[in-house]
Amino acid sequence: MINFGSGDLTTDLELGDTEITNVQDIDATFTVRNGTDKVKKYSFSSGCQVSFLLSKDGVKKLRSEENLGCIAIVTGIELIPNESETFKLPTLFDVELEAGEYMIKAYLIGYEDEVFATKRFSVN
Repeated sequence: MINFGSGDLTTDLELGDTEITNVQDIDATFTVRNGTDKVKKYSFSSGCQVSFLLSKDGVKKLRSEENLGCIAIVTGIELIPNESETFKLPTLFDVELEAGEYMIKAYLIGYEDEVFATKRFSVN
């Protein structure tokens, strides 16, 4: 779990236990929890709200929102105090992964540097 700022939001990225050799093998959920006493609102310029960046040795391999067909519609989420929202990461891409160490960064689209969580995993 990673905390941001003054404990505004806590985020968590869970990876399933399956062996990963392809992006489609990644079974990941991204949870955002509002730990404040104020309502937190996030708006998005498309139907897609969550994305991930996959990198190997610091080199970008895949940024999911660049490959998703997102409907152009304004959407949003509102988190009341102590409420959380869990998203399933869109890992439907058929991309083989070479052996090595990877980092996956899940984030709310448009808030990549504010609301995110990262996890490392290995491909054998």
